[in-house]
This record gives sequence, C-alpha cells and structure tokens, in this order.
Amino acid sequence: MRKYKIAALILCAAMALTAAAGCSDSNSSSRSVSKESQQVEINTNNEGRADHEVSAAVSEKASANKTGFTLNRVIDAGTHNDKNERYLYLDITIDNTTDKEYDLSILNNFYLLLSDGSEIHYHVGSQLYATNNLDGYVPSPFSVPASGQFNGIVGGFAVGDDVKDFTVCFFPTLNDPNNTPDVIKVNVAESDVFVLTSTK
Repeated sequence: MRKYKIAALILCAAMALTAAAGCSDSNSSSRSVSKESQQVEINTNNEGRADHEVSAAVSEKASANKTGFTLNRVIDAGTHNDKNERYLYLDITIDNTTDKEYDLSILNNFYLLLSDGSEIHYHVGSQLYATNNLDGYVPSPFSVPASGQFNGIVGGFAVGDDVKDFTVCFFPTLNDPNNTPDVIKVNVAESDVFVLTSTK
C-alpha cells in the first residue's frame, strides 16, 4: 500500500512539473508574439523603402515599374469617427502594362506622408464605413488586370481636422509586395480634397 502512495506522489510531482513547464513555454511564446507585434508596429515607416521617387500632381499620370498611376482625387467622406478623425479615400487609376494580373492592398502599397515627416497608414474602420456608405468603393486587396486598368475608390485613412496638406504615396509593386524600388508621390492641397455631402 505504501508503495502505491509513493508512486502516486511521484506521478503527481511529475505532472506538476510538466504543467509548470507547459505554462512557462506558453508564457515565453506569448512574450515572443508580443515582441513580434511590437516589431511590426515599430517598422511601419515606409519613407526610405524606395530607391527612386516619381512626383506627380493630382489628375496627372505617373509611371514607374511597368505601372501607370493616377490619383484622380482625394475624397473626404464628410463624417468623423469616435476619435473625431475624418476618413479620406483615394479615387485612383492604375495601368498594368504587364501580361500578369496582380493584387494590391491599401495596407502594403499606400500611405500618406505629412509635412512633419510622419506617416498615416490604412485604418480598418474606414474600410468598414466605406463598404456600407461609399459608392464606387473597392475593398482591399483589389486586382489589377493583365494588360489592363483598375479604376476605383480605395482606402482609407483616418486623419485629424488639422491635416490639410499631405502627400499620397504609392508603391507599384506588381505581383511582389516586397518589390519597392520605386514610390510615386502626389502632393495634395486642401483644395484638392473633395468633401462628400451625401453618401449612398
């Protein structure tokens, strides 16, 4: 009987050690995931990714990396979110001069550059809003047809009312999201932003 008690105690001790080791592994893996998440947040700056910049004006076509890009206009949805930020969207045309269709995303291929050097990136709430309220809106990612053209409204970005002038930046990556030798930059003034007074 005593033999069984000792065996039971040893078994319990072994299980406790295994559980403790499991918790320890789980904690360290969650710490490592947190570090990765923080790293992703830290590395969100896009300035300096490209070797070559191409400048254009609103409504002017620019070309780089076998891609034509036109920022037709910037659209202010005419509404504010719970942080009192307004949603901005891009009405764009992209010409694909290659024989392969590819996908682009607002998160990877676009950002806004402010005059102080800070960047504004895609805001998920803006896509939720536009899907229900903005005619002509195309959710991200979107496809650019082979030897064809994409036309649509994409975005968006959440900006404060103090943001008046900015630069829309676009990476023409073709079918490789990491292919960023070029960036097309379009300067946008307050007068270039079209404010919607009604939605669909």
